[in-house]
Amino acid sequence: MQHTTDQPEELTLHEVADELGVHYMTAYRYVRLGMLEATKRGRSWVVTREDLGRFLEAPTEPSGRGTAPWDERLLNRMLAPDDAGAWRVIEAALSSGMSAPDIYIDVISPAMREIGTKWSNGEIDIAQEHAASQIARRVVARLSPRMNPRGVRRGIVVIGSTATEMHDLPISIVADLLRSRHFDVIDLGGNLPPESFASAVRSANNVVAAAIGVTALGQEEEIGRTVAAIRAASDVPILIGGAGVTSDVARTLGADAVASTGAEAIEAIEQLAART
Repeated sequence: MQHTTDQPEELTLHEVADELGVHYMTAYRYVRLGMLEATKRGRSWVVTREDLGRFLEAPTEPSGRGTAPWDERLLNRMLAPDDAGAWRVIEAALSSGMSAPDIYIDVISPAMREIGTKWSNGEIDIAQEHAASQIARRVVARLSPRMNPRGVRRGIVVIGSTATEMHDLPISIVADLLRSRHFDVIDLGGNLPPESFASAVRSANNVVAAAIGVTALGQEEEIGRTVAAIRAASDVPILIGGAGVTSDVARTLGADAVASTGAEAIEAIEQLAART
């Protein structure tokens, strides 16, 4: 394949298979599982010489639970963008023994955070960020039915965000994680007026906590309005969490509990529910 010194050398999958000494379909599987970085050119996948070198230098991994860098592989497919490949990564992680909640916490969430970091650093543009986020959304939609086990329910958590928060996927992830812990959840999503959040809390029976999730900084005023509206409607404990607020600010705004990650949010709500 012709190339210039200004561009990285690109190999077809047939060329990659020849260099690896494997069948073409094996090289294709490496790509679709996120193990080997590749880019779509028309109807074909191409691999740079540099990415092939990184693949060759990667240590051989056992197939047991938690041993593969599933989050990196998912990130690879999200950036491709490759819907089918992203789901193949999830299926492989499930087959390795990971539970659906663990995949939310240890695979999907880290990949999403890395997408956000790459966008903030200018490594990807907004179109790539949106495409990757949509793949994550579809992955979550396919996993979601696995997150509602049978058993005695532990009360309702009302979860949502502020009128200035446009990102609702992290809220949906936490909502599913709560369902996996036998909570019923009213997921209000993002872009929610304070009065509507408060009305949902007031109208539901057996609410054990309200959770406000924010991803973007600079929403302190709107968070405060949302907390005040909920306080006026109910005495349920309130959690504020996400990358858009620090612990000190959340406490100042009236939070009973604070969390920066989904796992921390679940633990905090477990503790709040135990007090009611």
